[in-house]
Amino acid sequence: MEILAPCGDGESFLAAINNGADAIYLGLGDFNARAKSTFFNTENIRDYIKRAHLFGVKVYITTNTLLFDDEIDNFINFIQKCVEAKADAYIIQDWAVARILRDCFDGLELHASTQLGIHNLSGAKIAKDFGFKRVVLSREAKLEDIKEIKENTGLEIEYFVQGALCVAFSGNCYLSALEHNKSGNRGKCLQLCRLPYQAYIDNNLVGNGYLLSARDLCLIENLQELQNAGVDSLKIEGRLRRAGYVAQSVQSYRRALDALNQNKSLNIEKEKFLLKQVFSRGEFNTRAYLDAGVPDQVINPQIQNHLGIKIGQVVSVQNFKDLYKVQIKTNTPIHSGDGLKFLDETNIERASIGIGNVEILGNGNFYIYTKSKLKSNWTIYRTLDSIHEKRLQENIRKLGINAIVHAKENEPLKIEFLYNKNNQIIQAEITSDYICPSAKNAPTTEEEIENQISKLNDTDFILENIDIRMDNVFIPKSILNQARRECISMLEQNIIKTHEKNLKHKVFSENIAFLRDLLITMHSTMQSNLNNIIIINEDVNLDKISINDNDILAIEPIVYTKQNVLKVIESARHKSKNIALVLPIIANYKDQKIIDEIVDNIDSNITLIINNTWGLKYIKTHKIIAGLGMNVHNLLCANTLKEMGVSDIIFSKEITHNYAGFYHFTFGKHSLMTFAHCPFKTLFNNECKQCKFSKNLKIQGENGRVYEVHRTTISQCYFTLYSNTITNKQTGAGDVLDLRFVDV
Repeated sequence: MEILAPCGDGESFLAAINNGADAIYLGLGDFNARAKSTFFNTENIRDYIKRAHLFGVKVYITTNTLLFDDEIDNFINFIQKCVEAKADAYIIQDWAVARILRDCFDGLELHASTQLGIHNLSGAKIAKDFGFKRVVLSREAKLEDIKEIKENTGLEIEYFVQGALCVAFSGNCYLSALEHNKSGNRGKCLQLCRLPYQAYIDNNLVGNGYLLSARDLCLIENLQELQNAGVDSLKIEGRLRRAGYVAQSVQSYRRALDALNQNKSLNIEKEKFLLKQVFSRGEFNTRAYLDAGVPDQVINPQIQNHLGIKIGQVVSVQNFKDLYKVQIKTNTPIHSGDGLKFLDETNIERASIGIGNVEILGNGNFYIYTKSKLKSNWTIYRTLDSIHEKRLQENIRKLGINAIVHAKENEPLKIEFLYNKNNQIIQAEITSDYICPSAKNAPTTEEEIENQISKLNDTDFILENIDIRMDNVFIPKSILNQARRECISMLEQNIIKTHEKNLKHKVFSENIAFLRDLLITMHSTMQSNLNNIIIINEDVNLDKISINDNDILAIEPIVYTKQNVLKVIESARHKSKNIALVLPIIANYKDQKIIDEIVDNIDSNITLIINNTWGLKYIKTHKIIAGLGMNVHNLLCANTLKEMGVSDIIFSKEITHNYAGFYHFTFGKHSLMTFAHCPFKTLFNNECKQCKFSKNLKIQGENGRVYEVHRTTISQCYFTLYSNTITNKQTGAGDVLDLRFVDV
C-alpha cells in the first residue's frame, strides 16, 4: 500500500519525503479545496515535483474545487502548466474538470476526489467508465463496499486513515456557503461545525458542546484489514497542518506498514501516542465508518481542537511581577518551546500557552511562567513536544550510490555513479578533459580520491561503495571535485527522467476549442421551457399544496422500503401526473439492494432525482434529473452529465446566476449536510436498541441560528441538517420548490 502525505508548504513537503512517504498531494492557487494553502504555484511546482521524483515519490495535484463558467479558460491554462511540471495525477470533484482533463489531454491520470462522493460499487463503476483510474472513497465507505469495488472494478482505492473527519457526508456541506458565502466546495470552508451548539427537543435543552465536531481519524491498527479489502493508498489528511504533524504521521504509518509487510510486531499504542501528540481532538476514532450499521463515537462534544497528551496537574499559582509563577507536577519532562493546554475540573479548556523558561524542582515538579491566569488542580495536556519535533525535522533522506573511478596513465579521468532503484541500475558517467599524467613526485592516493568523491553533503546522495581503478597518476583535487559535481548532476537528472518516462502527455487543442465553443453555444441557445419541481417529504399534507398541471411532484421518502415507497407514490397520483422519486445522497451495499428493489418495482415513467454518482446506474430504465447533491456549478458539468444520460439538471444551491433551461432552488429550507452517524447517540450515549430518536430535534448556534435535524432510514439511519428559515427567491419556470419541512 502507498502512504500518501498532505503538503501545504515546503517544510511539510520535505518532511513527507524525508520520513518515508510514497506520494504527496498538494494544491495550487485557486483550484484546490484548501484556499488558504497558497505556498505552491505554477512557478515553483516543477522544482518540487523534480525533488519528489528524485526520491521516487509521486505528486498528485488537488484540482478538487467546483468551477464557475468564467474560470474554465484559466483552469485549462493552469492544467497545461501542471502537465508541463509533470504531475503524476489529478484529484477531481467537478465532472467538468474530469471532462477537460480526459478530453483535452492524452495520458493524464484521474483520481475521483472524496468530494465526488464515491462510496459504493455503482458509483465506482460510473467513475471507471468515465476514465478515472483511482477513487478516493468517502470516509463513510463501509469495508464491504471497499471489497466490492476492488473485486468488481480493479480501480485503485484510496482511503483516509489519519486526520480530521468532516461531519458531513463526503465533505458535501453548504453551511459555510449559505451562512457566510464561503463555499467549502471551493476551498473556503469556515469550519462552522467546530463551533459550540445547543440541542433542543420540544424546546427542552438536551445537550450542548461541540455537537457537530468530529473526532480525528486514526486507523493505524487496521492496516491488515484495509489491505485485505483492497485499499491501495493510505491517505493522511492535513494540508494545513504543520510539518511536524506530517513527519510524525508519515513516519508512524511507514513503520506500521513495513511491520505488516515484513510480518513483524510493532508497538501500535506507542505510535498512537506519538500521533496523538502532534494532533488529536481527544480520543481518536479508530474504526471510521467501516463496520455495518451506524457508528458510535464519531463526535466529541467536549473538544474541538488539538488536545494532545495528558501529562499532569497544576500544583500552585503565585503572582510573579506581571506574570504568574506556576508549579506543575508531571512525570513527563517538559522543555522551553513546548506547548501546554489547561482544562478545568469540568474538562473545559481554559488556557493554551507556549513555555518560555522552565525551572526543574525535582520529583517531577517544575516552575513555568505565564500571563494566563491558571488555577490549582487544573489538568495539563502537552500539545507540542519541541524536542521531539526538532528530531522529526532532522530526519534527512539520502539516496545511497556507488562510484567507479578510472584514473589510468595517459587516459582521461572517468567517474561513474550508479543508483540501484528497485533492482534497476541508473547510471551517470563523466569523462573529463583531464588526461591523467604519470606522477613525478607525490602521486594521488586512493584515500584522497575517495575523500573528494564522497563529498556529497550538499546533495541528496550518500556514497556507499567506491571502486577505484588507478595507476601511479596525479589528479588535482579541483579536477576531481568538478567531475564529481558534473556526474552527480547527471545522475540526478537520469533518476528523475526514469521516474517521468511514462509521463508523456499530448494536448488536444481541437478539443479545447470544441469545449470553448460548446459553452458559447449553450449560453446563446438556452431557453426557459421547464416547469417547477416541487420536492416534498412523504408526510407533507398534499391537499394543502398547489400544483400546476405540468409541475413535477418529487417525493423524498422518510423510510426507503418497497412497500412504503410504492404506497407514498400511489397516494400522490391524485395530485400530479408527473411523479418523481428522490434518491438519497448515500447508499451503502445494504442500502443499494433495498433501493434496487424499489426502482425495479416502480413505473418506468417515474422520474428519479439523484444526488450522487451512483444514481446514474438507473439511466437505462428511468428518466434521471441530477439533483442538488450532484453539485452542478457550470454549464460544462451540466452538458457532461447530459451526455452521460441525465435529462435535466438542478444547479447547485451555491449558484447565484439562473441559467435558462435548468432548474434552480428558489423556495424552501436548505439541506446543509447529511450525517452517517447518529446525533442522538452523541446526545444520549445510547445504543440503537435503546433508540432515542425524536422528530423535533433542533440545533442552535451561538449566533442564535436554529437548524432542524431529520432522519431517513434505509438499511440504517441517516440524518440531514436543514436550515430553519425559508429561502424565498423570485420564482419562475425551472424552479425547485422544496416544501419538505415547511408547514403548508
